[in-house]
Amino acid sequence: MISDDDVTNAEMLKRLRARIVTQMLPPHRYDGILTLNDKEITFDGRDLLDNNRFRLVIPLNSIIDIHLGYDEKFTGKDSKGKSYQLLPIRVRYRADLAVKTVYIFSEYKGLFRSSSSEEVYKILLNLLNTERSNQSIV
Repeated sequence: MISDDDVTNAEMLKRLRARIVTQMLPPHRYDGILTLNDKEITFDGRDLLDNNRFRLVIPLNSIIDIHLGYDEKFTGKDSKGKSYQLLPIRVRYRADLAVKTVYIFSEYKGLFRSSSSEEVYKILLNLLNTERSNQSIV
């Protein structure tokens, strides 16, 4: 996972890209486990730059939108202009009176450069649709 703040921070992106070249990783700052349920998305892991524990909980009712793929901020190209092969799930949500964005690469398999982002995106989309239809009933 990587946040839009990291993507737009040139120095941070430079440090993360250095890790990508040496370890063939997709561009991300946090490594961990993503859990989805009918109330929230939870990411438990660690910050790869300082090795500290990292936890992010995003309630489904705070999610503004989700998107499979890159966007104008996170273009999906490395410093040499090559496109990344893996697609992230972009999650835009409200937190502390601000709009935040994270990009999630799910079930990354390094050697084969594959992920299940499309499957997780469909599950998340279904959870969001269920959450929103339940809200309209209440």
